[in-house]
Amino acid sequence: MTEVSGLERQLEDSKKLIHLRDQAIKLYDNPEFKSLIVKGFCTEDCARFAQESGDPTLSAEQRADALGMAQASGHLRRFLSTTVVMGNTAANQKEDLEAAIEEARQEAGE
Repeated sequence: MTEVSGLERQLEDSKKLIHLRDQAIKLYDNPEFKSLIVKGFCTEDCARFAQESGDPTLSAEQRADALGMAQASGHLRRFLSTTVVMGNTAANQKEDLEAAIEEARQEAGE
């Protein structure tokens, strides 16, 4: 039953990844998210922070903080993209996992 348990755990993990992917897609399709986060933070604020990171009138600490904020939008986009890719991979493997679980159960019953 160890193999079956391992495969079942893998299937549950896959279902979680699929759910997270669906949430990320739904969030990205939300008009408020697009306006506030994608347009506001990831585009407009990011450009302003990037400019501030090179402003010699700011302290080194302020420039470093501005650069970190500018990079944050890239990290957010990468997180969402990775969440979708991992969910897609899990969805593509779901049927194979279910078949492997069934096969392992049959072999364990023999």
